[in-house]
Amino acid sequence: MADILGLGLSHFPGPVVPVEHWPRMLERNMKVGRIPEPVFAAQSEWPGPMRDEWGDDDGLAAAHIHWRRLKAGFADLRRELDAFAPDFVLIWGDDQYENFRLDCVPAFCVYIFDQIMTRPLKGAGRPFLTDQNAWGLPADTEIPVTGHHQAAHTLCSALLNERFDLAYAYETKAPKGLAHSFSNTIIYLDHENAGRRFPYPVVPFHVNCYGNQLIKTAARLEDGDPISPPAPSPRRCFEIGQATARILADSPWRVALIASSSWSHASLTAKHDRLYPDIEADRSRFNDLREGRFADWGALDLKQIEDAGQNEILNWICLAGAMTELGQHVTTLDLVESYIFNSSKCFAVFPPTGEEARAR
Repeated sequence: MADILGLGLSHFPGPVVPVEHWPRMLERNMKVGRIPEPVFAAQSEWPGPMRDEWGDDDGLAAAHIHWRRLKAGFADLRRELDAFAPDFVLIWGDDQYENFRLDCVPAFCVYIFDQIMTRPLKGAGRPFLTDQNAWGLPADTEIPVTGHHQAAHTLCSALLNERFDLAYAYETKAPKGLAHSFSNTIIYLDHENAGRRFPYPVVPFHVNCYGNQLIKTAARLEDGDPISPPAPSPRRCFEIGQATARILADSPWRVALIASSSWSHASLTAKHDRLYPDIEADRSRFNDLREGRFADWGALDLKQIEDAGQNEILNWICLAGAMTELGQHVTTLDLVESYIFNSSKCFAVFPPTGEEARAR
């Protein structure tokens, strides 16, 4: 039985730009109409913890604190990854109207390639109203991402044989290449080098987390306008995670399975006027992880997830299914909460339980 490591992290775009620009995300969301201007302006009516985070410096001190915790989380996961030394990493991530647009939006899609070029810095500062990136590199810098053609093909074929109606792709069509959920994961696990020296082959595994918000978000439609069909159910995400674990556990490869997403997003939490995320819902899911109840995530209600702005947690539900199937338990956890930086970010490590792992 092959050893499998489970990791969870966030692909929040902040670390792609200098931290001084992070507080401007709120302003930008107001300018593009995502947050009503009166709601943004009425700071005296913001929740108390949000006002405290904003402080008297418009969130600058909070940004530095937030980045220190994120940086430590990414470093912890990179150490785990290097100690495990996988043959490849599989990343469950979402595509936010990047490669999958009006012509086709699959529920799930595995990318099969030997190498692909991605340009993750192109337009990366837009959510923060800046043209800068954290490394001072040209915006069109190309980063080669090595794939694992054989593993991706094997996994896709096996999932189809298990009656999962799975799409696959041999190339990307977005100007940036891979969706930012995948490229940012690579960058953050090799932040010092902007992802240019990430040593492990990657198998991107797309999940349509945004579902009925995908076209609404891309076209900036108002609430009540026609919307697209829903995301795959939590049950189906959990099941495909279980099947992925079974297939890869019987393979010859050591594999790291990574769930890439923040949790509740302010930009998706309509009940808060898209001003701040559902922190309480994130704490509830975090307690599930900490207390070993993530095996129940397949039974979560999709409408409940959407109400909390936790659409992207479907990526984590795939990981939860895989870890439940393998009987792996979480050992490292951190929940980095925020009212002003759009989302809460969770870090998690599920060590392998195979004989070889116990012998190390």
